[in-house]
Amino acid sequence: MATCPKCGYKLKLKDYKPECPSCGVNLIYYNMEERLAADAEKAEAEHIQFQPRIDRLKAAFIGSKMAVVRIICSLLPIGMLFLPLCKIEVGLPYSPIKSTVSILTIAMDVVASLNFDALLKLFGSEVIGKAMIFYALAIVTLLLAAVIAIVNLLFLMLSASPRGLKRNFSFCVIGTVFSALSFVFFTIMNNELNSTFPGIYTGSSQFGIFCVVAAFIILFVVNLIIKKQNIPVKYKDLSEFEERLAKNAAEREAHDAALKEAQQETVAAQ
Repeated sequence: MATCPKCGYKLKLKDYKPECPSCGVNLIYYNMEERLAADAEKAEAEHIQFQPRIDRLKAAFIGSKMAVVRIICSLLPIGMLFLPLCKIEVGLPYSPIKSTVSILTIAMDVVASLNFDALLKLFGSEVIGKAMIFYALAIVTLLLAAVIAIVNLLFLMLSASPRGLKRNFSFCVIGTVFSALSFVFFTIMNNELNSTFPGIYTGSSQFGIFCVVAAFIILFVVNLIIKKQNIPVKYKDLSEFEERLAKNAAEREAHDAALKEAQQETVAAQ
């Protein structure tokens, strides 16, 4: 059975009224102010815990001029992927093919309509099998570079965290490696097809792929400058809240101890 929060009286089934039969206190509204104060303290405690994250978020975006520059540079790799990355020409007799490839055409024309069965057969071809393998590797590494660019942008808000800059450097290095590998794999594919179909197939890398590599390198340099500047995070002073919570906690402990003692005396008297 429940007990009265004030005097410790053990309530019975017949005690249906909102008042305690022993001390007469209203059981519903008793200690209402203290409960509201406890809720306020809980909100303040959550504020104290969450405020440093907000401070680090502000530092990551607007903590310095270079932090703002980093936001713009983080968009560069994504934007450069929409530039012409390579150019392919196939001189067929009646329907020649001329195509300029970007991340948009890869997503729409290659990935969306990918036929795995036909692709596996091409991989096993003695004539163009090697070239198709490197073509697939070029596409995969380019898509991975795009994923890294997007993930880096998402994690930008955590740049001021303890491991934020290390994470940013890792994304830049991985993005540079993937985009450079895509260029290398596409060049190998071009050489294979040019030697197999001389005069029919021609392919060349365009300025876009070099811009993607350069964008990741620029972003790496910007993060390096931010690390060299070592601008500290401006944390909001929360000492006032912490002192008030500590004082309220001490008062509450003293009150609870006195209340417990009173309840024990009431129970002993019964």
